[in-house]
Amino acid sequence: MKNTKHVDERAQVFHVLNNRGVRLKYRAVSYEYPPITYHYHKGIEVLFVHQGKGTLTLNRKIYNLEAGCVVILQPFQLHRIQFDATPQNPYVRTVLTFEPSIVAPHLKNFTVLSRFFDQVWKEQMTNQVFREDRDSTYMIGVLERFNDLVTGWNEKDEDHETASMLILNILDYLSSLHIGGFGGVARPERHAEKIMNWVEEHFTEPFDLIELAKELHLSKNHVSRLFRTETGGSITEYVIARRVRQACWLLKTESKSIEQIGSLVGIPNFPYFCRIFKKITGFTPIQYRKSQLN
Repeated sequence: MKNTKHVDERAQVFHVLNNRGVRLKYRAVSYEYPPITYHYHKGIEVLFVHQGKGTLTLNRKIYNLEAGCVVILQPFQLHRIQFDATPQNPYVRTVLTFEPSIVAPHLKNFTVLSRFFDQVWKEQMTNQVFREDRDSTYMIGVLERFNDLVTGWNEKDEDHETASMLILNILDYLSSLHIGGFGGVARPERHAEKIMNWVEEHFTEPFDLIELAKELHLSKNHVSRLFRTETGGSITEYVIARRVRQACWLLKTESKSIEQIGSLVGIPNFPYFCRIFKKITGFTPIQYRKSQLN
């Protein structure tokens, strides 16, 4: 359906609070799912799936998503989400994104929850996809309350304290699912995961599809088709996103020149590095480095 909009504007309340610490996209509906590149967000993101089936590519793994799933995405964590949305079976989700430093002060009196929050914010998580073993009434109720709160905000009024309390409710609920070990079921490794693991070891080198294909004992065309089929994106797209993600880390932690950093992550062509960095992050490398110093 060429003229179908990706999102039904009447069916959603979409809050984008520029320069604010909390953003909520409540019950967004997609009847077609547009191509999404590998990307990441500055803050912590909580995704709740109301309806639909799709996949999440995260940490070189692919997860199946369906109604009732909750996903936590950490700051600057590379990921890709793809749903098979149609007019008959739309993809409906609520997405909450927040700056973690806003919530941290409200956790001082909650030792256990504070530990879980620190893991979500700064550490490697063993589990980021939560599947509820009961109905989603509680989670939906908190998100509805959040939507009521955000709807009442004006340009100069943002209730971070109430928002933080609602975020704590969500984290407390997810920590209970986390303890239960959801999402930890062992399964065979997909071809795309093997490819991403290979990229992890070689992304700073010139990309060589032939070498990758030899590693998997497959033809290069077959490797490319498998990756796109399983993730919805191309291997080249993934390699570039991984390089830019590493560049972000180096710009934040190293004093090397931007040209040196481009070479270190496998993009020695300086003008191209600057161009692709801005295309993916929205910032030039210089702007990004300055933003991390503030």
